[in-house]
Amino acid sequence: MALEDANHEQRTTLGMSVHLLGVIFGFLGPGAVFLLSNDRFTKSNARNALNWQLFVLIDLLILLAVFFTVSSDIIGVVAGLLLFCLVFLNIAFPIWQQSKQLEAKPGHTLSRPTYSDAGY
Repeated sequence: MALEDANHEQRTTLGMSVHLLGVIFGFLGPGAVFLLSNDRFTKSNARNALNWQLFVLIDLLILLAVFFTVSSDIIGVVAGLLLFCLVFLNIAFPIWQQSKQLEAKPGHTLSRPTYSDAGY
């Protein structure tokens, strides 16, 4: 019984810390956890973290392309500010998600709000 509890605690810890792995390793950390995990809780958290990291990667590539190719100063400044905000959010959201997971019931995954949650 103690071995089962320790194993469940380890999977729960990995499921919660996968969001912080995304900050350090980008989409590779959550992607590896998603592919290698067998636990539903860990896989669900890894999917959430992977979705966020892929969103950040795509937006980062678009903003970098705009920042370096557009000759208009105002558009370059706006793209630069958006890049700064994106980097800040890529650090802040996983930390926020980690703190919310610590408050959740054991074994329950919290997801980020979506349109369906808002009733749209």
